[in-house]
Amino acid sequence: MDYAQLARKKAYWSTILLAALLPFFFIPAPWASIAHAKVLLVVVLVVVATLSWITAAFLEGSFRMPKSSLFFAALLVPIAYLISALATGASSVSFVGEGAEQDTVAAVLLWYALFVASVNVLSASSGKRLTTAIRALFAGGVVVLLIQYFRLLFPSFTFGDSLVAQTSSVIGSWHDLGIFLGLLFFFSVALLPTSVAGSRFWKYLLIATSALSLLLIVVVNFRDVWISLIALSAVYAVYLWYAARRTADEIRKPNVRRAITWFILALAFLGFYFGSSAIQGVLPSALQVTQLEVRPSWQGTFSVGSGVFSQPGSVFFGSGPNTFPREWGVYKPLSVNATQFWNVDFYSGVGFIPTALVTVGLLGALAWGAVCLALLMSIRRILRERIEPFGIHFLRSALVAGAAYLTVYHVLYVPGPMLSALTFMLFGAVVAGEMLAGSIRHMTLPQTTEGWRGWIGIAVLIVFAFLVLVTGIQTARAVVSDMFVNRSVTTYATTQDLALASEQTAKALSVLPSNDRAHRAAIEIGLLQLAQLTASGDDSEAVRTELQNTLNTTIQHGLAAVAIESGNYQNWLSLARLYSELAGAGVEGAQEGARAAYEEARKKNPTNPLPLLGLAQMELLAGNEEAAREHLTAAVGIKQDFAAAYFLLSQIDARAGNLEAARGSAEAVVQIAQNDPLGWYNLGTIYYAEGNYENAAAALERAVGLQNDYANALFILSASYANLGLTNDALTALRAVVALNPSETSLEAMVAALEEGENPFIAQ
Repeated sequence: MDYAQLARKKAYWSTILLAALLPFFFIPAPWASIAHAKVLLVVVLVVVATLSWITAAFLEGSFRMPKSSLFFAALLVPIAYLISALATGASSVSFVGEGAEQDTVAAVLLWYALFVASVNVLSASSGKRLTTAIRALFAGGVVVLLIQYFRLLFPSFTFGDSLVAQTSSVIGSWHDLGIFLGLLFFFSVALLPTSVAGSRFWKYLLIATSALSLLLIVVVNFRDVWISLIALSAVYAVYLWYAARRTADEIRKPNVRRAITWFILALAFLGFYFGSSAIQGVLPSALQVTQLEVRPSWQGTFSVGSGVFSQPGSVFFGSGPNTFPREWGVYKPLSVNATQFWNVDFYSGVGFIPTALVTVGLLGALAWGAVCLALLMSIRRILRERIEPFGIHFLRSALVAGAAYLTVYHVLYVPGPMLSALTFMLFGAVVAGEMLAGSIRHMTLPQTTEGWRGWIGIAVLIVFAFLVLVTGIQTARAVVSDMFVNRSVTTYATTQDLALASEQTAKALSVLPSNDRAHRAAIEIGLLQLAQLTASGDDSEAVRTELQNTLNTTIQHGLAAVAIESGNYQNWLSLARLYSELAGAGVEGAQEGARAAYEEARKKNPTNPLPLLGLAQMELLAGNEEAAREHLTAAVGIKQDFAAAYFLLSQIDARAGNLEAARGSAEAVVQIAQNDPLGWYNLGTIYYAEGNYENAAAALERAVGLQNDYANALFILSASYANLGLTNDALTALRAVVALNPSETSLEAMVAALEEGENPFIAQ
């Protein structure tokens, strides 16, 4: 048996399967995100393809390495990420993260492994494999179209609750879908004169795909997709017009016609850019889909980058791969706190490559700059070559254009794992096409122990295989562990079964003990279990033992989370919340632990007011109201519309007898949170204490309107009515209080007093 040939076939079919499955592959379960599914698919098939190719190289005694600037420039990306991760602390967040993030050493290494596998697999068989891979990608794209149209027509069918929202997509985000559709449309038209459309079936399939893609682009309707299609069509038209001048007579006219077609398409896309909203407005309601997409702006990204680079050494190495959320918490513009997204931890900046400049520093800038420059060199080679009647030139030009299209989007946007993997696969296809056309040469490295070149070749392949295997295993562990955490959350949300939710969290930690998110989830479950045991009222020895064991276990999860990733403020907040609950129950030393954890959270995320709010609550618990006031004032300085801080300030001032200041803070609360009954009740009680019964009644009426069983608000409302002389209204409100509190016998006497025309409330 030819084991080398068998290994090469495995590498080939793994690559083809990835091209076909990558666009639409997902796991039909609510706890497995699209990103999780895509990353798992990439891990499995890339590891198999890479190891199979390396095995074949060892068995055959040599392997080819293209003399391509893009091949070596792309290698700089994982090297830059690795150096940055080591220089900034070698955190697990930078190496693997939660598995689905892309700004990690593991992610870019897997993308590069996909690039290498694609080059070696697709550069064989005189272009047939390259054609097959593109057809496989088209087949996957057709499946995407079928699924998305089915979802639009039958929105109640959610594929196992994995596609619930109207803007759900098997590609990733709704924006990712639009970007992919733009690429699919371009390929459908640009590849018509190539071997991809070599039969009637494939020609008609490409035409149908282009029409269906265009219609769905109208439905998705992202303006940047229209702009990118305008630019791509216009540039491709110019290229064809330019190339037509340098071709033989028999293909000059077809090229001119193609150039004119692309000019017309560019104009059509320009019309769609200005009129797509009007067009979408006349579509059936099922096709009128909109999505609000939120991410940091260029200004926000620049603000974070400026803060990072102000630190010594960060200019060269950045803050470390995948640390943008941490730096966002430290350096984000405070104006963000005035928006509804003030507490969102953004995992990236305005674009993938700009994010890399912040997290990987100058090394990242040089690496990605080299990739862009190498891609420009590939474009230059295409422009300088003469178009042959029956060559692969049109195929190569479309691939280069598609690769450039996705690369630009990595600058302007943060694509999901599917589009990033496809980008590097297209890089591989570009280099494979250059090798097939003879545009670039290759060198052969022997896999023998004779001579230094042989030893270098063996070492390179062994190290590369080891890194890809270990990276793949660790990434898969992180993804599976994170999915178990998601399963824990969905299990509790649907069944309220704490034991079952805890079991899923335990599975997550058994797969990856260093998953700090799993430890945070375990803390939340532990707090719910403690509350459940306390509320049971069972004082038996068995319950006390269970309570103590649950408490110890929950504390250990909190300590483990901060030990695993001390730079994540969420870990410190979870630990602080745990200690706060224990402090409220009177556990000795819990207040000190909560204060210390809140202080750490504040250091890690100084632009978030929540740690300051927690510190204020701890001071109030200890009776230190002035210290609490200082923390709350600082919190308001960070977030001027922080309703929780104003609420506590109003209570502090009210207890101090400063009713005017208390009223000001209470009024701020209801202006910020107009649908919060507690805020209106608080304002009403302050008005009542001032003797302003009319305004007190108005505020309390609003509180009761928002929550009609609000007994405390009804009681003070009754008192306000009584002091205003509205006896019947006071009786109605007080009788409602009696109905809600039938065991309170003193209320009956107050009702009787009101019925006799007396005011049982003491006016202040």
